[in-house]
Amino acid sequence: MRGSRMFKNTADVVVVGGGVRGLAVAFGLARAGLDVVVVEERFIASSASGLNMGYINVSAKRPEYYTILSKMSSDMYPEFNAELGGGFEYERMGSLDIAETDDAFRALARSVEERNKVPGIDMRMLDAAEARTLEPALSPRIKGARWCPVDGSVHPLKLARALMKAAVDRGAVVRCGEKVLDIRVSSGRVEAVETSAGSISTRVVVNTAGIHTSSVARTVGLKIPVFPERGQIIITEPLPQILKRPVDSYKQYADGQVLIGASNEDVGEDTRVTPEIISRIARTAIRILPVLNRAHVVRCTAALRPMTPDRLPVYQKIQDIADFYVAVGHSGFTLAPVTAKIFTDLITTGKTDVDLAPYRYERFA
Repeated sequence: MRGSRMFKNTADVVVVGGGVRGLAVAFGLARAGLDVVVVEERFIASSASGLNMGYINVSAKRPEYYTILSKMSSDMYPEFNAELGGGFEYERMGSLDIAETDDAFRALARSVEERNKVPGIDMRMLDAAEARTLEPALSPRIKGARWCPVDGSVHPLKLARALMKAAVDRGAVVRCGEKVLDIRVSSGRVEAVETSAGSISTRVVVNTAGIHTSSVARTVGLKIPVFPERGQIIITEPLPQILKRPVDSYKQYADGQVLIGASNEDVGEDTRVTPEIISRIARTAIRILPVLNRAHVVRCTAALRPMTPDRLPVYQKIQDIADFYVAVGHSGFTLAPVTAKIFTDLITTGKTDVDLAPYRYERFA
C-alpha cells in the first residue's frame, strides 16, 4: 500500500474482494500497467482463502471442460511461482485420494477413466502397497488410492501475501476494512464504486467478492446465485513429516502442521464449529493416517466457500453493463494463474483464448 496512493479516489479498475481470486486479478492487471484498487471489507484472505489447504486440484474437477481449465491453470504454476519470487511452498508432487472400501475403489477407478480423456492427466489407480510406497503413513487397511501426478499445493496465506505484494509493487492499492455499498451505473456503463470510505471513480469493476458476490451483483441489477458452504477443519501441532503431498483432504505444511478437512455444509453464513462434524472428520483421518491418533490439535475452525448451484465457477464479462466482470466459485487456488490471465486478457484486449462459455451465469436462468 503506497503511502498517499492508498487514499486515491480514481482507478482504471476496482477489484471487489481481497481473496486469492481478487488478488490474482489485481496482480495480472497491475502487471499489465493498469491503475488498480482492491477493496476488501475485512482483511486480505479473511474468508475461505485464509482457511484452506492451498490444494492445486485437477483430479477432482469435472466435467471435462472444467478438468481442462484446471489443468491449464495447474500447468501455469511453475512460471507463476517464478514470477512471484516463490516463497509460498509451491510443489507439484501429485495427490492421492484414498479408497477405504471396494465400492470406493471402483468409484475412483471410474473417475480415472473420465479424467484421462483429457491429455496429460495420466491418473491411475494404485493398490494399497503402491499407495503406501508413496505415503508410508497410510493405514495398511486401505483398499488403494487414485494417483494424480499433475496435482500440487501451495501455502494459501503465503501465496495471498505474495500476490498482494507483487500487485502493490506494481502500483496497485489495497484498501481493507472498506465495504462496497453501491456501484453507480449510468447509461449501461460503470461510473463509480461507492464504499463506506467514499467514492472511487472508475470505468471497470471486477466482482470477486466470494460469498458476497450476489449482493455486490445486485447493486447493478444482476442475480448471480452464490451461496456459502461451510467447511470445518482441524489443524494440528507441528509434527515430524508424515505426508509428502495432499492425501484426500489432508495436507502437511513445511512447518509440520497438518490440516485435516473438511466438511461441505449448506448452513448459511454460520462459521461455528460443531463437535459432531469435527469428531467425524477426526475419526476418518485417524483411520486413514493412524499416526494422527497421537497428534495434538491446536485449532478447529470453519470457513465459508463461495459455491454456485452446479459447483462450477462464474467467469465472465457481463454483456449489458460496460465494464462489469464476475469471477466467483470454489478452487480459487487451483485457478489463480488462469484467473489472472483471463481477466487481464478481457480487460486489456476485450477477449481471451480461454473458452468461458460454460461459465456464464445465464446457465442458471
